[in-house]
Amino acid sequence: MRATTPKSFARLITITAALFGAVAGSAPALAADVFPSRPVTMLVAFPPGGPADVLARAMQPTMARVLGQPFIIENLPGAGGALAVQRMLSRPADGYTLIMGSPNEAILAPLSNASAKYKPEDLALLAPISTHPLVVMARNGLPYSSLEQVIAAGRKAGSPGLTFGSPGHGSMYHIVSEYIAQTTGAKLLHVPYKGATPMMQDLAGQQIDITILPNLGASTQLLETHKIKALDVLDTQRMRTLPDVPAIAESTLAQKQALVYAIWLAVMARDGMPADRARVLMEASQQAIHSPEMARALALSGVEAMKPQSLEASAKFYAGESEKFRKMARSIQLTPQ
Repeated sequence: MRATTPKSFARLITITAALFGAVAGSAPALAADVFPSRPVTMLVAFPPGGPADVLARAMQPTMARVLGQPFIIENLPGAGGALAVQRMLSRPADGYTLIMGSPNEAILAPLSNASAKYKPEDLALLAPISTHPLVVMARNGLPYSSLEQVIAAGRKAGSPGLTFGSPGHGSMYHIVSEYIAQTTGAKLLHVPYKGATPMMQDLAGQQIDITILPNLGASTQLLETHKIKALDVLDTQRMRTLPDVPAIAESTLAQKQALVYAIWLAVMARDGMPADRARVLMEASQQAIHSPEMARALALSGVEAMKPQSLEASAKFYAGESEKFRKMARSIQLTPQ
């Protein structure tokens, strides 16, 4: 066997050290690629106990199990949802901060709230959760039993106009109501409130005539106790939880196809996240959305989960929704306040 010279031995040491260094140096890089490696937070732009909060907490066990990290729910109400969005946008687009999003805070807040310093495109939709059809609700003393009759009354010459309440200027419910009035030629007068609770109290107290909301939370109890009434569901079919309330598709209104509206909820994040992380969160979210915990939560609210879709399909859906609401906002000349 040939003897190792001092020079060849030194060369062997150098090569071995270089190889060891390369392997050791790759370890942190490999560890950094593991996602998630720490807790993930989902912001909810509403107080605890509301519909969005209930669904977020129903997702929590499955999200934590699938991601292998704690999944934290943080409630941050305020500014029509803009406060929670801006908190998320202040953090890196690394997938560690999500939001339970809807058109209200993602799309409409920056169009109607001067303090919302972002645009819809700053957010990305990762996984749709559910859609909630909007329902036309009225005070018990209102002498009309359908939206069609409300519109007919609002079209009459000299009509003082019926009042409609909304949970706030620029909310989806405000824009939809104004757009319906504009589209049908009915005179409807907007009464803005700071939240749904005081508005529903005034509707039950017969201080306003109608409102348009999803049948969730306070409205469900008021309808069940007959303190208010439901006129129409703005959908193509009746709701399972309101089987006696006609769908707008059953009316004879010429514009009935344009009067179908629903609010959706979705897992959203800051735009610009790495694609591999977005895919991990999408897949985890889809498992959580179709978990037994979520099935029970959705059944209590009377709605069903949306079908799973790819990130590309979600992006296309969100872009379409953003453009739709922008057109409606321009049509009613919505201005930020």
